[in-house]
Amino acid sequence: MKKITLTVAISLFTIIISYAQFDDRFYFPKKEWNKIENVQYEEMFFNIDSDTLNAILVKPKTKPLASIIFYHGSAGNVSTYMIMVEPLVNAGYQVFMIDFRGYGKSTGTPTHLNIASDAQIIFNEIIEKDEFKNLPIIVYGASMGTQIATKIAKDNQSKISGLILDGTIRSFTDMALLSASEEQKLIIAQYVTSPYSSINDIKDIENLPKLFIHSKEDKVVPFTQGEEVFNKAQEPKELWIYEGAHLYAIINSSEILIQKINNLINVTKENNTNSLKITLNGLRNSNGKIMLTIEDLSGNKIASTSEIIVNKQCHILMKNIASGKYSISYFHDENNNKELDSKFGIPKEGYGFSNNAKGKFGPPSLEKRTMVITNSESIVLTPEYLNF
Repeated sequence: MKKITLTVAISLFTIIISYAQFDDRFYFPKKEWNKIENVQYEEMFFNIDSDTLNAILVKPKTKPLASIIFYHGSAGNVSTYMIMVEPLVNAGYQVFMIDFRGYGKSTGTPTHLNIASDAQIIFNEIIEKDEFKNLPIIVYGASMGTQIATKIAKDNQSKISGLILDGTIRSFTDMALLSASEEQKLIIAQYVTSPYSSINDIKDIENLPKLFIHSKEDKVVPFTQGEEVFNKAQEPKELWIYEGAHLYAIINSSEILIQKINNLINVTKENNTNSLKITLNGLRNSNGKIMLTIEDLSGNKIASTSEIIVNKQCHILMKNIASGKYSISYFHDENNNKELDSKFGIPKEGYGFSNNAKGKFGPPSLEKRTMVITNSESIVLTPEYLNF
């Protein structure tokens, strides 16, 4: 028994020594840049202490909708994450990316503490630049970057318009525990402490729109970590669960993500808002109302309305629709019970979809009923009535 105890003690002592300087267990910087193509960008340099930090500002071809401050994950450098940033830029956002100490062209060695202090110093500088003035600012953290993103959001709530956490890590300690054996976990929990963490900082963020992105298939950061942070967050908030690998939401479903970011900051300014005039013809009578709903591609309700019918026609005007892809569904509520009445699963009242799409044995596919809205426009729809 004494031999076993001594062996465990030696093992624990080794772990303590191993994790005494634990920052290098979390950061894996890459110095070499990947080639950056297809986007315009400007390099920036910041001198802090005896080190120089490199950053890039990636610019869209048109006037930016907003500025995104992007904090990347534990490996690579800013060039590694261009695959995530390019769709954001193509959608009209300018993206600021920083390589902390040791990454890419930045000098020094990264630690939890100097990343936190450097991030705040640089944040204070860039928001005073002309390129950032009069634009909403969104903080975006990817994987390990979710930790500093949450801290920056907490400490600068009045200066930003939204927070996006993609592949959220609960804390540095939780990440260290993932690869530890059962006998190591107790000592790691005690000695590998987190000077800041999303699970704690998120609770103090008030009245700031928050978008959480995570996959249940994530093999790098367990979905439960992101879910726990989401549950601790105050409203307004949204958890988008996508299908795919770690940080693959913007790669697999960039259109949905862009639409969610647009909605996050309510991009409905004069030059970015659209109105949609809808005329419904072919109604079989003027009884009741038309119940109509607009959804985004992930099924979130964007707008809904009920409108009266005059002379077997209905005219609907929907305002403040951000540019994007949508699906419209509606039905003729003839008896004003706010439900689509059916018999044996077959609708008894008129119904229809955008593009006048029809399905064979149920609703038409999302592809058939998806419509693109980029300007104020008018459409004409005709409902379908099934005979019994």
